[in-house]
Amino acid sequence: MTAPTQLSCGLLVVDERGGLLVGHSTGSSHWDLPKGLIDPGEAPLVCALREAREEFGLAFAPDRLIDLGRHAYYRGKDLHLFAVGTTKAETPADGCRCTSYFDHYVSGRRVPEIDRFAWADDASLPRMLARSMRRLLFERGLLARARACVGKRREDAGAIAAAPPESPARGGTMQ
Repeated sequence: MTAPTQLSCGLLVVDERGGLLVGHSTGSSHWDLPKGLIDPGEAPLVCALREAREEFGLAFAPDRLIDLGRHAYYRGKDLHLFAVGTTKAETPADGCRCTSYFDHYVSGRRVPEIDRFAWADDASLPRMLARSMRRLLFERGLLARARACVGKRREDAGAIAAAPPESPARGGTMQ
């Protein structure tokens, strides 16, 4: 009998140039997304927002998130991820704060789960991310998909903002 697959939920936070916001996992050589295990009865979107708030200090309105779905991550663990578009001005890396702590396995001291934050591009991400995350984001194309979805949403918002107000039909009146 095999153990049930765990589910973690998180965000791909994408800036105006396609950069990805990542955090350094304390005590590790890897950087990661804001993500974590879902609580019983918790919806994936709610979990992703909670983890972003706890690990990175981020607060996005739920309607800004784009559902990228559930993905096999590694044996025994899946990720349900969402994309969100932002800018470096709106979401500066140096403004991020982790409020989620654990007892360090060597020192026993309480330390934050994430101890540094950075905007990363495609040149630096492969050496920053763990193999499973690299495979998901690059080889399986999830980062490119997230960027495309965020770009489409930005275009749609720009088109709506730039559209002139509708005028009444000839001879009609505005109501």
